[in-house]
Amino acid sequence: MKRPPLGEQELALLRYVIDHAPVSVSEAAEEYGKAQGLARTTVLTVMERLRKKGYLERARDDGGAYRYSPCVSQAELLRSLVGDFT
Repeated sequence: MKRPPLGEQELALLRYVIDHAPVSVSEAAEEYGKAQGLARTTVLTVMERLRKKGYLERARDDGGAYRYSPCVSQAELLRSLVGDFT
């Protein structure tokens, strides 16, 4: 399945989620967002954009918060990025 292309910020956050999944928006904002100077709302917006593009999926945890996991592996992501250059 061909997915829409990713922007730089989307790609960076997707790589973070792949390495730390499953992850909540709060966790991603605290660990990734702070280091990048991004507000929690920006992290949420980018994660939802990635979900709508088919790169992330979400599920509720026992506490009712959404946890995001990748729909692609690191290897698949790299293959698709290389394919974009050919």
